[in-house]
Amino acid sequence: MMEALLIFLYSASVSMALFFVLYWVLLRKLTDFHVNRFFLLASLLISVLIAAFPVRYEAVAPPAGAFTLKALVAGPEAGISTSGIPVADRFSSTAVFIMIYMAGATIFMLRLIIQTSKMLLIIFRTETMKTDNCYVHENTRYILPFSFFNHVFINPEFHKKDDLDDILSHEKVHIRERHWIDLLFIELLTALFWFNPFIWFFEHAIKQNHEYLADEGVLARGRSVARYQALLVNQLMGMKVIGLTNHLTFALGPNRLNMMNKQKTHRKKLLRLVWMAPVIAGLMTAFAEPEYNSVNQNSYEANTSLRPKRQKEGHKTISGTVTTESDKPLPGTSVVIRGTSTGTLTDEQGNFSLEIPETNSVEIVLSYVGYKSIVAEIAPRKDQQWNFKMERETIGIDTKSMFLEKEMPAPPPPPVARPPLPAGQSGSDTGKEIFVIVEEMPEYPGGHYALGQYVRKKQQELKINSPDLKGKAMVSFTIDEKGKVTNIQTVEKTDEQAAEALKTIVAGMGDWSPGTQRGKAVPVDFEIQLEF
Repeated sequence: MMEALLIFLYSASVSMALFFVLYWVLLRKLTDFHVNRFFLLASLLISVLIAAFPVRYEAVAPPAGAFTLKALVAGPEAGISTSGIPVADRFSSTAVFIMIYMAGATIFMLRLIIQTSKMLLIIFRTETMKTDNCYVHENTRYILPFSFFNHVFINPEFHKKDDLDDILSHEKVHIRERHWIDLLFIELLTALFWFNPFIWFFEHAIKQNHEYLADEGVLARGRSVARYQALLVNQLMGMKVIGLTNHLTFALGPNRLNMMNKQKTHRKKLLRLVWMAPVIAGLMTAFAEPEYNSVNQNSYEANTSLRPKRQKEGHKTISGTVTTESDKPLPGTSVVIRGTSTGTLTDEQGNFSLEIPETNSVEIVLSYVGYKSIVAEIAPRKDQQWNFKMERETIGIDTKSMFLEKEMPAPPPPPVARPPLPAGQSGSDTGKEIFVIVEEMPEYPGGHYALGQYVRKKQQELKINSPDLKGKAMVSFTIDEKGKVTNIQTVEKTDEQAAEALKTIVAGMGDWSPGTQRGKAVPVDFEIQLEF
């Protein structure tokens, strides 16, 4: 969860930076303010959407240590350190960053809520005058006139009656064009991305563009530019109000005054907006998330790609079904002709088809992690349907080798359905696709040796706490698809206390790396026997 949040914040922040640079270089000085408004809001929305919903594509699994965006953002906290000490047991810089981020976001959100509540109090406590589609409130708390949603706030002590018409015209533009929606959107994003300086640049640009639009709306009614500018300068020495409001003198300076006299931007210059397209495409590509697969590893639909496209001369295609003892389909089961590289997988319904020599009987091997392998002799017959039931297998844990002082060598890799090639011949020379059985057994963190150290330590602790603890017991358990230890059962026991002690040891093992069948996590059963 923390990694996903960090990646989202990182991706959105980079996108915002690129879009703001594009706005600053190409659009900032143009006078089509409606187009600028669209660009600023669309840039923020697209940045958030690209980060929240990245494009996904399939990719071959990278080697360990390969560079990925997840590895860049999550850092070493994502796994085990090179020293062998679990990073979770050490000081986590990621957790500290998240705490700081959440504290900042909470402060800015509370600030927005408090300031907004002040506006609501004025609305409820002052008399209201309705004019057109807005409500006018007289207040003595704020000097500057400003609008808040469809409410206009005016301080009667600082505004002459002659100026009220221009002031209301200005604020009504904000209300009519619903600038409050933009402000609410940017203020919420500011609270979420408070650490990103570009979100503050966006906020200033959006508010500044609102004032350009309001100025344009006032002058379009035939007001004198000089008189209106004089009104703005007279209002300059006022108080700043909250972010959710539009106030008359925001960003008042030479640029704003010059914009009133500037000619309307020619439509051809707006073609600069086409630069949004390559930027969006580049960002979508840069932040696309791969879904890593080993070759034909994660998809049961790969079964079709492993089947021969055309039946070879002298061969016959057989078909069958693989199910569990309870008649449930077992998708992803490896079905291989023994001693060859010809194989396939069962599909989601447990069905398979495989080409075998038409004249000779062959043996096929069916394997699935956590189930007993089946070796069956197949004699080609017309329209023969082969049905197999796989029985759950319980893997025994050797406690004798667990207690050796040295770490046991790693077990050999899963078998490969590939015969030895003749001398001087490479795999590519055969012209055949090599079918690899990809099966991985569950593994305790740190391996077999670490499991032995854990069991020995817990055994000694239990003996210290219960000196009378004696006896022998055997317990079965399951490592489920998430690596959790489940379904702990007593198989054999010479003493009830010994059985309960062994159950306690098993229950405290923590999470394992789950077993996998061609990339899909599967449950696997184990047995462990211990004498106290």
